[in-house]
Amino acid sequence: MIVHSNGSRGCEFACAYCYARYTHGFFDLADPEDFERKIFVKRRAAEKLRHRLRKSDLSGQSIALGTATDPYQPAERHYEVTRGLLEVFAEAEGLALSITTKSPLVLRDLDLLAELDRRHSVSVHVTLTTVDAALARRSERQAPDPGARLRTIERLAEAGIATVVNLMPVMPGINDGEEVLAPLFERAKAAGATDVIAAPLFLRPATRAVFLPWLEAEFPGLVTLYRRLFARGDYLGEAAKDALLATYRRLKLEQGFPRTTAARA
Repeated sequence: MIVHSNGSRGCEFACAYCYARYTHGFFDLADPEDFERKIFVKRRAAEKLRHRLRKSDLSGQSIALGTATDPYQPAERHYEVTRGLLEVFAEAEGLALSITTKSPLVLRDLDLLAELDRRHSVSVHVTLTTVDAALARRSERQAPDPGARLRTIERLAEAGIATVVNLMPVMPGINDGEEVLAPLFERAKAAGATDVIAAPLFLRPATRAVFLPWLEAEFPGLVTLYRRLFARGDYLGEAAKDALLATYRRLKLEQGFPRTTAARA
């Protein structure tokens, strides 16, 4: 079982494809763009986690930080909620702890991550959908640029922290081709990433409401393709997924990364 932990709701990075926009519906916020405008910080997250650890033995459990928000978005610089959670996890033993982020701010906690890695199995997943800075600015307009993320991977790897590239999402006609993926694999390997894992785009209603207008503005020639691919629901069909991930799978083997199955959305 994977235990998910998010120290906030919403994310300032404003990625057009973000699947987690639907979570703001829990606060009766109907505008999908409120996800990046209204950030809810869980200031008592560490206190609640400590209480949970006292009541429950999580030894051997997989803990995932940052599955529905970036735990190192700008708000973390002030509130330090993620660091507080890590400090609590340092009091436990034998966890498999993973952190997913786009931010170099994770390096602030490198000392703590090294300590945690002695007590647990720790990995940092750095989301990287392209190494083309111009393309990244179009889809991830407020996120750190790809160069900063690659330097983050390098620093983490030098410190002995297992670092994985999350190629998520893979978007048809945008970042699924060899011209985008080949340099990504090359630079990820050079930076010291231990793996590159991928998952295809999916469009829940809250994400679709932001993504399709963005697509019309940035890639108008792809609108018809996307309407066809997602005509029957939020997820691609199996044949479309396999076609979308074919180049990823080939390049992964060519670059010598582990033979693992891509995440299935």
